[in-house]
Amino acid sequence: MGSEYVKRLVLLLSFLLLTVPAAFALDPGTAKGSLKVGGKDVPLKSSIAYLHDNAEGMLDRPKELRIVLSDREIPQDALSGIGIPPVMQMAREGKVRGLLLRLDPGNLKQILVTLLDKPADPQMSLMTQTISDSSRDAFKKLSVANNRAIGEIERRDSRSSSSADMPTVDFAIQFNAPVFAEPAVTADLKGKEAQDSPQVRVLRDKARILAKGDFAALKKISTDRANKSTDAFLAQAGPQAKPYAKEAAAEIEQSLRKIQRVVVRGDRAVVIFGKGEWTTLARESGEWRSDE
Repeated sequence: MGSEYVKRLVLLLSFLLLTVPAAFALDPGTAKGSLKVGGKDVPLKSSIAYLHDNAEGMLDRPKELRIVLSDREIPQDALSGIGIPPVMQMAREGKVRGLLLRLDPGNLKQILVTLLDKPADPQMSLMTQTISDSSRDAFKKLSVANNRAIGEIERRDSRSSSSADMPTVDFAIQFNAPVFAEPAVTADLKGKEAQDSPQVRVLRDKARILAKGDFAALKKISTDRANKSTDAFLAQAGPQAKPYAKEAAAEIEQSLRKIQRVVVRGDRAVVIFGKGEWTTLARESGEWRSDE
């Protein structure tokens, strides 16, 4: 009996040791303090962080840490990807308010701060400012360890006036955020493998469809996110949509001739054409689709 009890105790302790770190890493993030946009308070309660390893080599920094301080919880994949994280489109649609901080975790003296707030003019970009000081860190404090980013950041907008397009932004925020990582690279294709990949086949179909101006067919090979952009484009372009689509088809054809790599991370992929040139795809309902 004594031996059986010990075995059970060892198994229980092993289970606890395996599960505690995972639970700690998934604890919800918190944010508290003050964020004023144009003099009006934006209540904050949540935070989340995401570390992009830059395996694709497309960022202008070795790695990128993204931290969102927001009025509500958001999914971790809202911070994924190379270019514009999905959280920025969420803000444009009024689905989240707060701040997006982007930085090289090896250089705390400079960060990009994007205001996550629905623009007064739908055509306007989200307001982004750089905080940089060679003499001191941009954060009052920041510690990234054990799958958590714990820090404090403060800024007083020096501008005396505010407008709907460029509101003043003041903040003093403390946060404790879980840190998630970009999914691991599952394939890195080059040469003929890249050209024959299912992701590139989708792009060839996209070029052919755009050349015909067949937007119904385009939606069938595009993600839900991409289709929202297509709908906005069609509403704005009107009768010029088909000529613009034909130009886009020609540009895709040119890009397809200079593919360098196809980097796949599970259900997401990036086709790289050159420095600063890429396009993204995602697998939805088991099929690869254009995500742009």
